Amino acid sequence: MPTHVVSFAGQSLAIKYPSSIAALIEFLYQDANADPAAIPNVTLNIDTDGDQLSLQQGTQTLYRGSDESELATTLIQQTIYHLIDKNKDGMALHAAAMSKNGKGIILPGASGRGKTTLSTWLATKGYNYLTDEYVFIGENTNIIQAFSRPPNVKVKGIDALDSYFDINAHEDQTIRSSQVAMIPPRLLNPNSKKEEAVVSLIVFPNYKEGAEYELEKLSKARAGLTLMECLVNARNLNGHGFSEATRLVRDTPAYLLTYSSVNQLSGQFQEILPR
Repeated sequence: MPTHVVSFAGQSLAIKYPSSIAALIEFLYQDANADPAAIPNVTLNIDTDGDQLSLQQGTQTLYRGSDESELATTLIQQTIYHLIDKNKDGMALHAAAMSKNGKGIILPGASGRGKTTLSTWLATKGYNYLTDEYVFIGENTNIIQAFSRPPNVKVKGIDALDSYFDINAHEDQTIRSSQVAMIPPRLLNPNSKKEEAVVSLIVFPNYKEGAEYELEKLSKARAGLTLMECLVNARNLNGHGFSEATRLVRDTPAYLLTYSSVNQLSGQFQEILPR
């Protein structure tokens, strides 16, 4: 049975899978870091039985059913969890990340705040897509390590991007469920590339239906506290990671972006983006 090893922020995970779903594994992990020589912390197993798919960790069944998109969603969620759960070498942030010319933008925020919509829109504007979900910043560095997966665009995000990207024209190249669509980033920006990027801008997305556009520059204190809300491995870090969060915002301008449509994101917002 083939095995794919995924590595992120010093942690590794192995996925054993039948050859019949090799295309799915390639779709999900083609941009994720892979180190075949790494010793995995955890192994996940995928099996098939007729039209039934199952995902297991040891004796625990994490998914069983016939929906490949649901398997994909669960597999990515479990991968992320195991790669960051015990990490104590830096900040694991719930954040999207983009870059241009080595300058990185991180977009921290909880689910539903518009990280993916904003990052996919930036991709259509020529920025390199790094992740829409998790970013790792090593201790005493400002270098972005991104867990790269296809953007998981929620239904409302698909509608918001309609004038920039026609998902229906690429139906055979995406994976869709009732709630999200997974879109290969190179469909959004054919020139997108992985590059080492240093954090040069922090934008906290705040998507609200019907909201007026607002871009507010944050004080260092407020930016640090807001960033702490997105720190998912705080319990593993000295001082719960407060000193690292403070260090990052001290070096980096931070903004709160409230929006209800990507059509609002012109002029003032584009002027703060790295070029």
